Amino acid sequence: MEEQDVHFRHILLYYFRKRKNATQAHKKLCAVYGNEDLKKRQCQNRFASFRSGDFSLKNIQRSGRPVEVDETHIKAIINSDRHSTTRDIAEKLNVSHTCIEKSLKKLGYVKKLDLWIPHQLKEIHLASAIRF
Repeated sequence: MEEQDVHFRHILLYYFRKRKNATQAHKKLCAVYGNEDLKKRQCQNRFASFRSGDFSLKNIQRSGRPVEVDETHIKAIINSDRHSTTRDIAEKLNVSHTCIEKSLKKLGYVKKLDLWIPHQLKEIHLASAIRF
């Protein structure tokens, strides 16, 4: 996704230097890449930064909580306490609970009867579920 964003910025800079406006550039990009890839407002914001003299094409670092979390930490917390909520895990790892929800979904965990279990149960998971 990052590479595609930089690619779009290069194209937008090209249209900016050809004296096109953001709406024209957006229409041309949508004709080639489709409507869902780049929003009109993103083009307008990028053109505004070009007009102010900012021609950087890379993403700038943002402040705030990290969006990536080590999945081994999440697994360790779940294995120690399967009743943990996403907010409990998020508080322990100092990230947002939506980040934890996305990571759990990516790991294949679902919450059933107040327990985190893998979405696809294997024989070993069935044996451990019986103990609870």
